[in-house]
Amino acid sequence: MLIGALALIVAIGAAGWLLFRLAGNTQKGGKRNMTTLKVIAWLALSGALLAAKLWPLAFMVLIAAVGVAAIEAWRGNEAGLDETPPSRKVPARTMTEDEALSVLGLKAEAGAEEIRTAHRKLIAQLHPDKGGTDYLAAKINEARDFLLRRLGE
Repeated sequence: MLIGALALIVAIGAAGWLLFRLAGNTQKGGKRNMTTLKVIAWLALSGALLAAKLWPLAFMVLIAAVGVAAIEAWRGNEAGLDETPPSRKVPARTMTEDEALSVLGLKAEAGAEEIRTAHRKLIAQLHPDKGGTDYLAAKINEARDFLLRRLGE
């Protein structure tokens, strides 16, 4: 009973200290404080069970607490690895003239009307609404735009 009461006092004191700290500093250490709060809650529950002379149940709660903490650390929650990283912008790779001509199936001397005709023919077949993919439609549009810009249109 003494161990249970001592565990309860320690848990309540730690919870009060953490809440006092959280009140003054809400921006930094959010994950670490949440982990500490979880540990305090587990200890309080174990202390209550020990005080009630439910040793086996208190032991199981402590084992579960260690298991949960280990899983969270493994998943990266403790280290903050769980957060989504800032999006990395991949530098846009511009299409080359050879690629654009190849996509539309044209020769280097193709004019604006030939480019538009080849684009219409391909997009009619490979548009997402016709069973094509967004990627293919984007590549076809990019090839058309590149070739028309090259011609100054």
